[in-house]
Amino acid sequence: MCTSHNLGPRVRQHHVRVGVVWLGLTLVLGFGLVEWGLASSLGILLIAPLTIGTYCLLAGTFGVCLYTGMAGRRVADHGSEGVPDAELRQSLVRRGVGFAALSGTIAVLATALFMASS
Repeated sequence: MCTSHNLGPRVRQHHVRVGVVWLGLTLVLGFGLVEWGLASSLGILLIAPLTIGTYCLLAGTFGVCLYTGMAGRRVADHGSEGVPDAELRQSLVRRGVGFAALSGTIAVLATALFMASS
């Protein structure tokens, strides 16, 4: 049993794919806003898809999901299982919270830069 992550290889690949799709949608939205001349006023719309995409990439890369950790679960290729060690559960939740906070911070900073440059 692995103690450094709570996502199995298949689920990690899925998170990375979902993250790439969300970041692609963010690019399309950003280009559309620039093309229509609305980037400086509606650029704030980029925060949500950018946060989701960044979080999914981080979760897939490092194998730690906040939501799975909060549920006290580990999602392996053979299915979902509980994490019996309370200290390990707390560690996984803390790492997940850190990734979520980092994703939000990156999204806010990137959106602010995008809006300021338009």
